Amino acid sequence: MVKSIWMIATSPSGKGGIASVIEQYQTAGVFDDDIVHFEPSHHGRNALGRILPFLKCAAKLWTAMLFGRVQLIHIHTSYGLSFWRKLLLVSPALMTGIPVLTHLHAGSFNEWYAKGSLWRKYWLRFLLKKSYRVIALSEEWKTWVLGVEPSARVLVLPNSLVRDTGLNRTTAMSSNPTVLYLGKIGDQKGSFDLLKAFVAVKSAAPDARLVVGGNGEVDRFLAEAKKLKISDSVEFVGWADEATKTRLMHESWVFVLPSYKEGLPMAILEAMAFSKAIVSCPVGGIPQALTNGETGLLVAPGDIGALSDSLISCLTDSGLNARLGVAARATFDAKFSHDANLPELFSIYKDSGVLRAPVFRKKSKHVPDF
Repeated sequence: MVKSIWMIATSPSGKGGIASVIEQYQTAGVFDDDIVHFEPSHHGRNALGRILPFLKCAAKLWTAMLFGRVQLIHIHTSYGLSFWRKLLLVSPALMTGIPVLTHLHAGSFNEWYAKGSLWRKYWLRFLLKKSYRVIALSEEWKTWVLGVEPSARVLVLPNSLVRDTGLNRTTAMSSNPTVLYLGKIGDQKGSFDLLKAFVAVKSAAPDARLVVGGNGEVDRFLAEAKKLKISDSVEFVGWADEATKTRLMHESWVFVLPSYKEGLPMAILEAMAFSKAIVSCPVGGIPQALTNGETGLLVAPGDIGALSDSLISCLTDSGLNARLGVAARATFDAKFSHDANLPELFSIYKDSGVLRAPVFRKKSKHVPDF
C-alpha cells in the first residue's frame, strides 16, 4: 500500500503568496512522484472556485485517510476562510493521530487572532497545539506563535524559490529609470504611500516610471495617481503571470514593497533572485531577508520622505544600485533558494516518521528515501 505526504493549499494558478509558494514547489519538481501529493483546497478565481475544489479536496483526502494512504498532511494556511478550510480538512487527522504540519502565511494573522472571538482563538490554539510541527516564516512570527500557544512545536523555515534568471542583471533593464511594485494594492501594502513618494522621485528623475502589477484597490490607486498628476508615469499592468513577471523584473531598476505588515513576501525573494536593488520596510520576515544598506534599503512604514529618498538613491546612484543587487542575489542563494531550504523541509517530513520522504537533489531532482 502506497502512503503519501499530502500537501494542501490554494492552487498554484491562483493569486497571492501561497499560490506563489506552491508554484515554486511545482517548478522544483516536489510533486513529480507519488511521495508528495498536492491537492488544491481552492483556486479563488470565482465563487465556485472557492467551494468545488474544497469539496473535492475533502472527499479525496478523507477517502485516502480512511484507506490508510496518508502518512503526513502539510497545510499552507492564511487567516480567515483559509484557516477554517484547512482546520476542517485536517480535523480527522488531528483526531486519529496522523501528523499535521501547519505552515503559517500572511502578515495579518496576529490581528485576525487578536480581534477574534473566544471561539476563533480556541480553534487557532487547538490547531497550533495539535500540529506535529508549525512552520513560521521568521523569528518574529515564531515568537508570536509561542505567545499564542506556548506548547506549539515551532520552527522557522523561510519561503524559497528556484530562479535562474538567465541574464546578466543589467541586460534587459529599461532605458528609463523604472520602479516595480508587485502585490495587492491597498493601504496595508503601502501602495498609496508609494504614489506620494513617487511625486518626489519624478522631481529628481523626470523620466522615471512606476510599473505596478497586482489586484485590490485598483480604481482608487489610479484615481490617486491622477490626482497627484503622475498618471502619465504610472503604468498598471494587472495581475502579472510568470512570463510577465519575469519580463518586468528584468526591465526594472528598483523593486519596492513599502508594506506595513508582512510574512515573508515571495515578491521580495523574487527580486533578490533577479539581483534587484530593493526598497522595503522592516516588518514581518523582511529584516530576515534584507539588511539595511547592505542587501536593500529599509524605511519605516509610512515614512514617505525616506521612501522617496531611498528610491531616488537607487535610481540615480548606479554604484549603490549594483552593490545592493549583487548582495541581494548572494543572500538569496545562501538563504532563500530551494538548494538552501528544501532539504530542511524534507528533513521535517522524515522526522515525522513517514515511510517515504523525498530527498533533495540539486537541479530539482528528488528521489525517495526508504
